[in-house]
Amino acid sequence: MNAFLLPCKAGEVSSKAEGRVETEGATPTDHPMPTLLTDQFDFAGYESRFTGKGRIRLEGALPEDHALRVHHALEQQTPWDLQIVTKEGRPAILSRAELQTLSPEIIQTRLQDAAERAQTGLSYLRLGLDLIDADTIALAPFSNLLKSEAFAAFCGQLTGLSGLELASLDAVCYRNGDFFTQHTDTSARLCFEWNFTQGWRSDWGGQMLFHSPSGDIEGGIMPRFNDLSLFACDQPRSIASVAPYAGGPRFSITGRFG
Repeated sequence: MNAFLLPCKAGEVSSKAEGRVETEGATPTDHPMPTLLTDQFDFAGYESRFTGKGRIRLEGALPEDHALRVHHALEQQTPWDLQIVTKEGRPAILSRAELQTLSPEIIQTRLQDAAERAQTGLSYLRLGLDLIDADTIALAPFSNLLKSEAFAAFCGQLTGLSGLELASLDAVCYRNGDFFTQHTDTSARLCFEWNFTQGWRSDWGGQMLFHSPSGDIEGGIMPRFNDLSLFACDQPRSIASVAPYAGGPRFSITGRFG
């Protein structure tokens, strides 16, 4: 196995016919849908803050044990792809199987290309998995919650935006040295990141940073466990490079509403 991919739980096998990855011995009933805690938030207050600032964050929107199950699935049961930008500026996704066919020298060149591209334009380096097209059984209950009308309505109540429709959903992992340079997304109405990172320190990097037109940092969100951020997609933002001495990966689920 290449060192550039996190290990997956033993017994995980690919089921291409069904377009998903299954874990040996698991069934959907082993993983009940998480509960969205909707009664503990001041919706009017959050809507006011979102209208004024374009971003809000909520702590503890899942029960602790449900959030721990999501973290475990991300850490142990997710078949990550390598998501990267080529030296020509094109997004590329390399699966675990594809990476195993490449030499360490070729992989190192791809990583260097992404880093050099970051000096002058949009680039990123991270692990990811598209949850719209390919769920893992371990993440399916949570991704089904995020795909539900109830979650869209919840986000609408918090932001004042109506008629939200999920357009993308990804599991994401940033390891030491991973990054996402400054970017915006004008094609979506609302973006979110639900963070499931444990024991993070602010000097480890990995913050979501919001940039002003003059280049200053207007605000930042440190990776936290069971922490949901909602923000207008047209805000310039980046994910700060994770420090080489960071004590673990940065895990989250990200999505966009049209």
